[in-house]
Amino acid sequence: MDISYFREFVLLAEIKNYWAAAERLYIGQSSLSKHIKTMEQQLGAPLFNRTSRKVELTEFGKKMLPFAQRIARLQYEYEAAAYNFLQTGNMILDIASIPVIPHYYITDILIEYQKDYPNMQINMQEADTLILREWLIERKCELAFYRDSLTYLDHDPLKEARLTKIPYWEDQLMAVLPKDHKLSGIQQIELSQLAEESFAFIKKDTMPYTLCMRVCQEAGFMPKVQFTSHNLETLLDMVVKGDCVSLQFFNQVEFFRKTFYAKQVVALPIYPPIKTTIYLAYLNDIPLSKAATHFLEYLDKHKLN
Repeated sequence: MDISYFREFVLLAEIKNYWAAAERLYIGQSSLSKHIKTMEQQLGAPLFNRTSRKVELTEFGKKMLPFAQRIARLQYEYEAAAYNFLQTGNMILDIASIPVIPHYYITDILIEYQKDYPNMQINMQEADTLILREWLIERKCELAFYRDSLTYLDHDPLKEARLTKIPYWEDQLMAVLPKDHKLSGIQQIELSQLAEESFAFIKKDTMPYTLCMRVCQEAGFMPKVQFTSHNLETLLDMVVKGDCVSLQFFNQVEFFRKTFYAKQVVALPIYPPIKTTIYLAYLNDIPLSKAATHFLEYLDKHKLN
């Protein structure tokens, strides 16, 4: 049995969809199905139930999964060791991200990846989601971490069809209020309750600004934007000192919990929840470089830890 089949088994167990798993593995769906059947034949029992649109692990599959995860991890480690021994020159990974990478541990992933592949040079660019999507289409970067929402953002169907988007992190919008605000003591808040407030938003022509304007309008009011900035700490300062409120994502707020602002502001969940997803995206109609493929494989294996 090809040892790489174990990684395919692990990924299919995670995604529960043959088409999506095959796309992540850069192989055809029929090839993935054939590989899983080969594993089942050699192991002696079915690994998955295939009675619905989603595949689910059998009891035997659940028993085998921890072993497959360890084998997949070991395969990654020896391939990385062999690559680093044989590679004599630097490879370059061109990757882009929204500017808040520490809030979502993207920095940590890049650091750990660099440790495993010390010959890899990482060229990092930062920009807003609306820019990053165009950079990918224009091939100004190969991979990009960006925040998206199918509900609250406009999308070009032709461009979207060219992008493969791997979900990385889910986040939701929070209302950030001064601690002494009259609504600061409630458990959750409806946006309509903030209709008369002044707002501090991330600057115009960005994904967060576009989303915040859209959700307020859908809640029945046009927000009075008193202040905009690209800096999250500046926005929190405006909430504390400027008699206004803000809308920020949960992970961004959590990142400032240990700062001065933790005792000065209150972050309330919005009801109904307004969720977004951080994706790692790339063009699916051109071949990826070896460096980009290495990183995607690393990210898959990183989740197995």
